Amino acid sequence: MKSCFRVLLSIFVLWTIPACTGITAQSYTPTLLPREPEIASKAVTSTAAPRGPEIAGVFEGVTPCSAEARPLPQVPADSDCEQMIWSLVLYQDAKTRAPTTYHLQSAYGLSKPNTNDLVDGGTPIVMEGTWTITTGAKSDPAATVYQIDPDDPQTTVSFLKVKENLLHVLDRENAMLVGNGAWSYTLNRMDDQSPVEEHVGIPPEPPARPPLPPMPEGSSVFAVFDGRTPCHDLVMEFTQHRPYSGCLKIKWRLTLYHDSVTGAPTSYLFMGTSTYREGSWTIVHGVEGDSDAVVYQLQMREAQIPISFLQVDENHLFLMDRERNLLVGNQLFSYTLSRVNTETP
Repeated sequence: MKSCFRVLLSIFVLWTIPACTGITAQSYTPTLLPREPEIASKAVTSTAAPRGPEIAGVFEGVTPCSAEARPLPQVPADSDCEQMIWSLVLYQDAKTRAPTTYHLQSAYGLSKPNTNDLVDGGTPIVMEGTWTITTGAKSDPAATVYQIDPDDPQTTVSFLKVKENLLHVLDRENAMLVGNGAWSYTLNRMDDQSPVEEHVGIPPEPPARPPLPPMPEGSSVFAVFDGRTPCHDLVMEFTQHRPYSGCLKIKWRLTLYHDSVTGAPTSYLFMGTSTYREGSWTIVHGVEGDSDAVVYQLQMREAQIPISFLQVDENHLFLMDRERNLLVGNQLFSYTLSRVNTETP
């Protein structure tokens, strides 16, 4: 089945946030994230995603879009593109579970300042065709990769299967696209989730900003990761944000330090809008089904159990729950942190 590209008359609604400026390890100076205007807004709402034996998965999310990284090849090179919305339905044979067809509904464009919309609703895209499962990503030659339109090099798009409920958009070299402080390139599976109820909330007044601590003596920056995650209980506990009704997102900037001589992990600094916290971190190995998996563990001083992130490649951390299962986000935000200083340590 040939891919099709056509403009729809429907409008896709997005919640947008300004992207953070990239910084490198060499020039990095810790600064608290700037305060953003917060407005009372509806939390993510969802009608039930299609389910059934013919559905291999429904994956949704919002990703960046730039001149350097066009997530879909159908986006013209000269178009203005900052954000992109995805709704990808993968179909399978109900008996054999072999991949059959897909339906992708997307929209791209510029963010509309101080709103949750794209300017003029963005430019919609619809694609349909076949998909397949293959292997091989830049970060892992044995990784499982989903490809839509595998027989058409002009429209093929590949996704790393991080886990059953998480896909990550790959570039033309099968490397994971790196997001920014507002959005990652992770798509979250929605047909395994219950619809989210509507509610409206106003965030509490942020406290006064505390003074920033200096870089630990004898340490240097190992990596800096940015992101926005949903308001999971574990996120609120670690970031020390007070839970409130209608919480839509939590901002992250996570700096990992290591020993300047040995390279061993030493400490971390988490910075939010008006807060920071410090602690120690370490690297361990092994998750269920993968004894070689690399896990970053950050100690929370008030808890005996550290918070864990799966390192899928050098540029991405995926937040895990207490049982080391990957957390799955919603239509807007994932639990993925993207590396700001992209040079390999």
